[in-house]
Amino acid sequence: MKKLLTLKNVLIAIAFTVLLLLVKDNMDVVWGILGNILSILSPFFLGFMIAYILNFPYKFFYGKAFKKMGSKHKIWLNFKKPLSVICTYIIFFAVIAALIGIVVPQIAANLSTLYENMPKYMQTGYNYIDQLFKFLNTHLHTNFSLDATVTELQTRLTKFLMSLDFSTTADATKNVLGIVGNILTNTASGLYNFLMAIIISIYFLASKDQLCRLVKRLAVAFIPMKFLPRVYEIVDVTDTKCGRFLVGDILDAGLIGILTYIVMSIFHLPYAPMIAVLVGVTNIIPFFGPFLGGIPSALILFLVDPIYAFWFVVILIVIQQLDGNIFKPKIIGNQLGISSFWVLFSVIVGGALFGLPGFILGTPIYAAIYTLIGKRVRNRIDEKGKIAQEALDFDVLHYTEIAAEQKKLRAEKEQEQMDKLKKRLHLDKFLNRESDDEEDADNKSEDTESENTEK
Repeated sequence: MKKLLTLKNVLIAIAFTVLLLLVKDNMDVVWGILGNILSILSPFFLGFMIAYILNFPYKFFYGKAFKKMGSKHKIWLNFKKPLSVICTYIIFFAVIAALIGIVVPQIAANLSTLYENMPKYMQTGYNYIDQLFKFLNTHLHTNFSLDATVTELQTRLTKFLMSLDFSTTADATKNVLGIVGNILTNTASGLYNFLMAIIISIYFLASKDQLCRLVKRLAVAFIPMKFLPRVYEIVDVTDTKCGRFLVGDILDAGLIGILTYIVMSIFHLPYAPMIAVLVGVTNIIPFFGPFLGGIPSALILFLVDPIYAFWFVVILIVIQQLDGNIFKPKIIGNQLGISSFWVLFSVIVGGALFGLPGFILGTPIYAAIYTLIGKRVRNRIDEKGKIAQEALDFDVLHYTEIAAEQKKLRAEKEQEQMDKLKKRLHLDKFLNRESDDEEDADNKSEDTESENTEK
C-alpha cells in the first residue's frame, strides 16, 4: 500500500485525471485530431491491406514457382525475392488493367443505356404500381391513390429543396460549385491515396521479413514473457480467420461475378456486365451480400421485362447454391467454424458499429474471438476434471442426479486428500501400530482365559 501512495504515482494519477477531463470537455477537438491522423495514415492502412492480400500469391511464387532457384548456383538466390515481388505485382496490375479496359467500358455503356431508358422504365414502374393499387382497392377495399402519393412526394421534395436556402441564383451557383468542388477534391484525394497505397504496399511486401522481425523485437522487449505465448496465439488465430477468409472471399466473389456474367450472356439478359460486377462485389459481404446485389438487379430487369427478372432470380439462386455448397467450401474451407446464427449476428453488429468495413470484416473477426474464447472454455473444463465432464454428459433437467454425482465425487476427493494427509503425517503407521497392539492385547487376554479354563 505504501508503494502505491508514492509521490510519483499520485502525480501520475492526477495528470491522468486532468487529461480525461480535458478530453471530455473537448471531444469535438479530439475527434477532429483523430480524424486528421486517420486521414494521414489511410494510405498506410490501405497499403498494408493490399500487401497482406498479395502476400498469398507472393508466397506461391517464392515457395513453389521459384523454389529451386539458387539451389545449384547461389548467385541466383539473390534474385528469388525480387522476381517473386515483380510477378505478384504483374498479376495485380494485369487484373486492374483488365477491369479498367474491359469491364469499366461495358459498365459505362450499361449505365448510359440505363440513363437513356430511365423515363420509360419509370413509366413502366408507375403503371405496375397503379395496377397494384387498383387491385388492392378493388379486392381489399383499401383507399390507395397513386396520384396523391406522387403529389405528396413532390411536396416533400420541394420543401427539401427550399430548405437548402437557394435564395438567389448566385447562392445556388455557389452551392453547386461547392458540391462539385468537393466531389472533385474527394476523387483526387482517393486516387492519390490509392496510388500511394500501391507504392507503400510494394515496400511492405518487399521488406516484410524485416518488419515482422522488428515487430517481434518490440513485442519481446515490452510485453512480459508470460503473456507472449498468448499474444502469438491471438496473432495466429486472427491471421487464420481474418486473412485467409478475406483472400478466399475475394476470390470467391470474383468467381461468382464471372459466372453470373457468363450465364446472363447465355440467356441474353440485358446489363450483364453491370449486374455481374454488382453481384460479385456484394457477394463479399456474408449473408446479406446476395440480397444486396440481387434485389436492385432484379428490380432493374423487372422494369425492362418481368420475364428477365424471373430468369435472373432463378440464375442467382442456382449460382448461390453452387457457391454455398461447392465453390466456397473448396476455396475458403472451414475457416470460420461458427454457425449461421453467429454469422448473421456478426454481420449486423459489425455493420452497425463500423459500416461497410464492419459488414466485410465483422464475421472473420468474430470467428477469431469465438475461437479464442472456445479454446479458453475447453481448457477451463479440462481443469475442472471429471466433475465438469459428468455435468456435461447429464441432462440439464436431471439436476438431482448431477448434485448426487457431484457429492459422491467430492466425498471421494476428500477421502483421497485424507489418505494423502495421513501418509504425509505418518498416521497410517501409527494407526497400524495401535491396531497391532490391540491384536496382541486380545491374544493375551484369550490365552489367559484359556489357561484359567484349563486350571
